[in-house]
Amino acid sequence: TDKWQLYFSTEQSMDGREVLDYYRTRFQLEFCFRDGKQHAGITSCQSTDFRKLDFHFNASLAAVNLAKAACKRLGITYSISSCKSFIHNAYMLERFICVFGISPDPQVIDKLFKELILFTARAA
Repeated sequence: TDKWQLYFSTEQSMDGREVLDYYRTRFQLEFCFRDGKQHAGITSCQSTDFRKLDFHFNASLAAVNLAKAACKRLGITYSISSCKSFIHNAYMLERFICVFGISPDPQVIDKLFKELILFTARAA
């Protein structure tokens, strides 16, 4: 593409590749915290105990990272929202099968499972 991006640093000893690596890392951290705040409840803990806060922050960030890994493994574009929809739809499908006592044909399920649970993610 003909798209230009300029990256700056006040550290004169850094070369261009190093500046770019720092920016990439920084934005990955920014996105992780943004997703943690919006979808994983990182700001919901009301405790003042350091250990409980530490556990809560780690659990929230781990949930974001697991969602990202799951999207990558399933071959879908990473979006915490679509990942949540995917997991919810998979749970609902398995719940229907369990509650209604359905004995599904494994070949049919394998063929349709991904399409059924990706329905909401595609619509979004």
